[in-house]
Amino acid sequence: MERGRFGLTVLAALAILAAYQLVRVYPLLPERIAVHFGPEGRPDGWSGRLGFVLLYGAIEAVLVAFAAATSRFADRLPTHLWNLPNRDYWLAPERRRESVAFVARTVVWIENATLVFLIALAEIVFRANLAHGPTRLPLPTVWAILVAFVAALTWLVVRIYARFRKPLIAR
Repeated sequence: MERGRFGLTVLAALAILAAYQLVRVYPLLPERIAVHFGPEGRPDGWSGRLGFVLLYGAIEAVLVAFAAATSRFADRLPTHLWNLPNRDYWLAPERRRESVAFVARTVVWIENATLVFLIALAEIVFRANLAHGPTRLPLPTVWAILVAFVAALTWLVVRIYARFRKPLIAR
């Protein structure tokens, strides 16, 4: 499978998983759910069930649409709109196609990482709201998810900078 298609396939699978998560949990949630938690994991902000699920679903839909649009239309973006290290060199006609394809694939993986992060965090929030007893977030789990997300983003950004470093010009 072509490398760019694999990222989009993962994106589609994550979108289906996120939709399933919402459909599965919505009827189980109370009408008023905890959606914000303080530093000790105790809730300090609430929302209506429908409003939260709609907002969460809309955020995920926008992420998926952005990644798909980037993958499809990145090559049509004018050079002056790209914010890329050494842009003029890497977007010169002889390198543009490969450079744009790399950025588009990387954006899809950034969106995939973001979706995984949101799905995992939402699952923790949903479970906290469905638990018997006091609503509380498992902070070590939240921190582990956050650290994994930041590590994934850092790796992807490092890949971009490594790929588009200043070229060595042979003399």
